[in-house]
Amino acid sequence: MLGKMLVSVYMVASVLVFYGACTGDVFEAGGIYVDSATASKYSSGPFNIVYDPQDDSLIKVYDGASMVWFTSSSEQSRNFASAAKITESVKQNGGTYVIDNKVVETCEEMTITDHGSAAGAGGGHNVIHFSGTICNDTNFSLIFQAHTVNDNTQSWSHLQLNYSIADSSPYNQLRLSYGCEGDEHFYGFGAQYSKFDMKGNRLPMFLSEQGVGRGLEPLTFILDEVSQGAGGTWYTTYTHVPFYMTNYHRGFLLESPQYSVFDMTLQTAVRLELNSRFMQARIITGKSPKEIVTSYTAYTGRMKSLPDWLNKGAVVGMQGGTNAVQQVLSQIEHVMGSSEDVAGFWLQDWTGQRNFTSSGKDIGRVGLWWNWEVDSTHYPNWESFIKNLRAQNIAVLTYINALLSDVSDRGTPYQHNYWQEAIDNDYFVRNGSGDVWVGYTKASLIDLSNPHAYSWYKEIIIQNMLASGIKGWMCDFGESVPLDAKLWQSQDAREWHTRYPEVWGRLNKEAIAEATQRGLSDGKDVVYFMRSGATFSAANARLFWLGDQTVTWDQHDGLTTIIIGLLSSGLSGYTLQHSDIGGYTAIDLKVIKYLRSKELFMRWCELAAFTSVYRSHLGTLPTENWQFNSDNETMIHYFKMARLFKSFSEYRTTLMAEAEHKGVPLVRPMFMEYPNDSKMYNIDLSHQFMFGSELLVAPVYEHHQLSVRVFLPMNTSWLHIWTNKEYTGKGDWVVIDAPIGKPCALRLKGSLVGEEIVTSMYKHQLLPV
Repeated sequence: MLGKMLVSVYMVASVLVFYGACTGDVFEAGGIYVDSATASKYSSGPFNIVYDPQDDSLIKVYDGASMVWFTSSSEQSRNFASAAKITESVKQNGGTYVIDNKVVETCEEMTITDHGSAAGAGGGHNVIHFSGTICNDTNFSLIFQAHTVNDNTQSWSHLQLNYSIADSSPYNQLRLSYGCEGDEHFYGFGAQYSKFDMKGNRLPMFLSEQGVGRGLEPLTFILDEVSQGAGGTWYTTYTHVPFYMTNYHRGFLLESPQYSVFDMTLQTAVRLELNSRFMQARIITGKSPKEIVTSYTAYTGRMKSLPDWLNKGAVVGMQGGTNAVQQVLSQIEHVMGSSEDVAGFWLQDWTGQRNFTSSGKDIGRVGLWWNWEVDSTHYPNWESFIKNLRAQNIAVLTYINALLSDVSDRGTPYQHNYWQEAIDNDYFVRNGSGDVWVGYTKASLIDLSNPHAYSWYKEIIIQNMLASGIKGWMCDFGESVPLDAKLWQSQDAREWHTRYPEVWGRLNKEAIAEATQRGLSDGKDVVYFMRSGATFSAANARLFWLGDQTVTWDQHDGLTTIIIGLLSSGLSGYTLQHSDIGGYTAIDLKVIKYLRSKELFMRWCELAAFTSVYRSHLGTLPTENWQFNSDNETMIHYFKMARLFKSFSEYRTTLMAEAEHKGVPLVRPMFMEYPNDSKMYNIDLSHQFMFGSELLVAPVYEHHQLSVRVFLPMNTSWLHIWTNKEYTGKGDWVVIDAPIGKPCALRLKGSLVGEEIVTSMYKHQLLPV
C-alpha cells in the first residue's frame, strides 16, 4: 500500500508544471558543463539531476562538481529499470534460511515517456520524476527528492530514490542498474565476515543466523546434510544493513526491508534486485569516508558511549552456579594476586542449565532454560550474591533472548512458566498455517508487533533482571520471524523479519529507562549486547558482538573473520563492536573435531584488547575447550591482555565520544585515516586496522605465526608500543615480530595520545621500568 500511495503522489506531481529544467543550450550541472541539445537538468536541494536521452548514461546525479550516481550505460543495454516475475522458495529452520528465487519471466525493455520537476510538499525540496513503461504494459516510476538530516552539530543532505511499479503488476521483483567505476570498491553491508571489499561479488542481503562453518569443510557440508542451510555461506549474516560506501566517496543505502541482491560482478555497473514492487533508497555523499559515515549515522542513529566500569578489564564468561563462580574467583586471586582486572562475570546460565537430548539420550551438550527468572537452586541467594560481587567492584551480567521454552518438565523448581503465560495470552508468533511457531529447542518467539506482548516481556526484564542489580546481559537472537508469519493485526511479516531486531533492541533500551525511572536500576551503567541488527539498530543497542564463530583460525568462520567483521560493521554504524574471546562453536564427534586450542585462545585475547569490550566465552563445549584458567600461563596472558585493554581506557573513552557524536567507529579501515592514498583501497588491507587515529594494529590470525606483515602508508613514522622501535612508512610492507603476549601495535610518532598510552602501559606493569 505504501508503494501504491507514493506512486500515486508522484504521478500527480509529474503532471504539474515542470520548472528547473534546461534544454537545448550549454548549461552547468553542479560544476560539470553539459553540451547537449537533448539534455534536461533539474535540481533538488544541493543535487542536480541531468537527463539526456542521447547519453549512454541516461540519468546522472551531481553533488557539486562530483557525479555521485548515474544509471548504467551497462555492459549489456541502456535499460536501467527492469523487473522480473519470480517464484520464491523459502526453507526455514530456526534462524537459518534457504531462499531460492526462480525467474519465470524478465522484462527489460524500458521506455521513459515523461520527466519533470515539481515543488515538494510542505516546503520540501523539489521532486524530480521520471516515468515510463517496461515491456510496453507495465508502468514504472523513478523519483528523486533531497532530504535534510540534522544531528547535534550540522545538517546533511541525502537524495532519496524511489523506484516502483504498480501493485497489480505481474512482476514481483524490481531490478535497478546503475553505474560504477572500473576501479571502484564497495565496503560496508553490515557485519560481513569473509570479504571486506565486495567488488566482483554477488551479495544477497537477508537477516539470518550466520551458520556454522560458512564454507569451512567438511563442517559446512556435514551440517547442511543434517539440516539444510545450517552450515551457512560466505555471505550469511546476523545483520541486514544494505549500505555501502566506496573509494569514490559515494554512499548508498537501500531502505526497503525485503530480500535483495547487490550484484557487483560487472566491471562498471551495479545491479540491484529487490523482491518487491517498491524500492526506496538514499544516495549519501561526502568528501571523505568519515564524512559519509557521519552523514549516514545522522539518519540511522548512533551508539552511546559505554559506562566506565567496562574499561576496568575482563568480563569473564562463566557458568555452573554460585559455587563455581566463587571457586574461579579464588583461583584468579591466587594466581594473579587480586581480582582487580575483573570487570564482571557474565553468567549465561542464571536461569538454570538444561541437558540436551536426542532420541531420549543425553548428547553431552548443556544449554539454558529459556524461562527468564533466576534458578534459585543453581544460584541461591541471587541478589546477595550480586551485592557481594559488586562490593568487590565486579559486575554481574546475564542472558536473555526473545524466545521462551516450556519448563513444565524441567525437574527443578520454578516460579513462573512464562511459555504457558504467553500461550494463554496469544503472545507468540504464529506460522503461515496459524499454529504457534516452534524452533530451536522447542521454543517459541514473542510477537513484538503485539503491544501487549511487548509490554509484558519488558516487565519480565525489569522485574527479574534489572531489579536484582545486574549490570548487563547478552540480548540474543532476533532472526527467526517466518516470512509467512501471522502477526498481531495482520502486520507484514516480511517487514517484521527485518525490523524485529531493531524493535527487540528498543524493548531492552526502554526496560532500562523505565527501571531507572522507577528507582529499580541505575540505568546509565547497564549494558546489553546484541548480535542481530538492521539499519536502524545502532540507535537501539548499547553494544554489539559478532556472533557465534567457530573455535578455529580460518577465514570462513574463525578468528580471521572477526577482523573483517569489525571493519565492515563499523562502517555500517555498529561503532561499538566486539567478539567472544576464543570463539563459540566447538564440535567433538567421531568424524570431526573442532576444539579451542591454547594458542587460538591467547591470540584471540590479543585482538580483543583493541576492541570496545574484553569478554570471554566458554563456548559450546566448556570442558573440552581451552579456557582462560586451563593453566596458569593462559590466565596470566588473559589478564595481561585485559591490562593492555585497560591501558587504552582514556583513549577508548575519547573514541566512544567521537562515535556517539559523529558515528565514526573505534576499529577503522586504513582508508578511513588515509583516504587520499589509493593503495589503501587497491591493496587488501583487511587484516590490519586503525584503532582510532593513533594506533595501527596488525593481529596474528594464523596459527604458529610469530610475526606479521604490516602495510605502512607513505610518509608516516611509527613506534612499536612494546619495543619503541621506529618504523618508517614507505607505502610498502614490513615484517614485524609478534610473539605471543606482544601483539603488533604501532603508535604514530609524535602523537601525544601514543605517549599517554605508553605511560598507561607502564602504570599497568606491561613494560619494564
